[in-house]
Amino acid sequence: MVLLVKPESVDNGFSLDMALRTEPLELEYISAMLKEAGIPCYLYEVAVDPCSFDELLKKYHPKAVAVTGYITQENRIKDYAQQTKAFDPGILTLVGGPHAQRNAERFYEPYIDFICRSDNIYAILDVLSQKPFENIDGLCYHTCEGWQENPLRAFDMNRLPIPDRSHMERYLFSYRYLDVHPVALLKTSSSCPHHCSFCYGRLLNLGRYYQRDLSLVIKEIQEISSPNIQIVDDDFLYDEKRLWQFVSLIRSHQIHKTFICYGRADFITAHPELMKALADIGLKYVMIGLEAVSNRQLDSYAKGTSLDMNCCCIRLLRDLSIHPVGLFIVDIRFRRKDFRNLRRFIRSLELAYTGVSIFTPIPGTALYRQYEKRLLTKDPEKWDFMHLVVPPVHLSLFGFYLEYFLLVMELFRLAQKKGIYRFLHLNDYKHIFRKLLFHEGLHRT
Repeated sequence: MVLLVKPESVDNGFSLDMALRTEPLELEYISAMLKEAGIPCYLYEVAVDPCSFDELLKKYHPKAVAVTGYITQENRIKDYAQQTKAFDPGILTLVGGPHAQRNAERFYEPYIDFICRSDNIYAILDVLSQKPFENIDGLCYHTCEGWQENPLRAFDMNRLPIPDRSHMERYLFSYRYLDVHPVALLKTSSSCPHHCSFCYGRLLNLGRYYQRDLSLVIKEIQEISSPNIQIVDDDFLYDEKRLWQFVSLIRSHQIHKTFICYGRADFITAHPELMKALADIGLKYVMIGLEAVSNRQLDSYAKGTSLDMNCCCIRLLRDLSIHPVGLFIVDIRFRRKDFRNLRRFIRSLELAYTGVSIFTPIPGTALYRQYEKRLLTKDPEKWDFMHLVVPPVHLSLFGFYLEYFLLVMELFRLAQKKGIYRFLHLNDYKHIFRKLLFHEGLHRT
């Protein structure tokens, strides 16, 4: 028996997990692989499962416990590994996920046996099958001389099985993307084909971009019961020929779903006919990294887009009845006028769906190394894109958080005037960001 664990979100008062909760897709791939190999497993998603971790350890007494998560969950990942070893030191503990892949050394702990650095989920099966550790793709493990890191090999995601969604079926209505509910996840490519300076995705899987065969994609979609599907590729709107094939296959298989995906403004504006075809087969929401409201800022991120292009993209999507979800970076170089300009830009385009993230250099990237000596904190729970982890250049901490609070509140009110986010309450939202303002802005000033 293998226990697969997705930790809870960090409870620091600032989580928006109620608006964005997704199925544990990475563990569903592993579950499918283990079941194909005849190895029983239990997927434990802490946020929805009524059982405690201790209860499951006692019930199943697993051979191994595998935990995955993002950077904000680093401490949670370690906690579950520690609890496992306290229960029975003989149980194998494995950790993985994108954060561990790029920052394995942060998990060099005596209560962790293996760190899986590869996208290759079959490395887990190799560990459980007791194959020679030195031959296992990307594995980190203890030796008498300390931790050993095996070389990584790029992994072709076409080798992945169809995910085991039996867990998702039990908790289907727990998953949502903003107003879309319920929602399932679908991955059709790995890594990212672009080179934005702030992005993490390009560094995964040795930077090798792979696309999943569309016959496998269609087969997977046909098995998904949810009427809504979020495509979690870093950029689904990339390969024109492949997207036309996707449209054709969705039509020929008479699939009727609502789709959500990420895309770039340059591709969208260059392919209006393709975007219309995608809208016709169910594309309703596109998350676009607009990032900034000036060409100077866009150029600093090596984005390869322009302000005019971003505006044209928004208008095109609206004409096609596709909801644009504008994603912006709140730069540490912001002055008060920059916050005002961002609010003015969003109001002028009447963008109802927006996300504003504070500039955050992510560990494992060149950007992190550039800012490492200026960090305000090394607490992984602060890497949620809602905290300052490097000091602002022109404003005090409190002044920056105050402007951020005013920005977020205005965007929330704008959204609710448009009739969206009804499942969120303004006072709860205010409480989250007031706590951020006064706890972080005052206590650390």
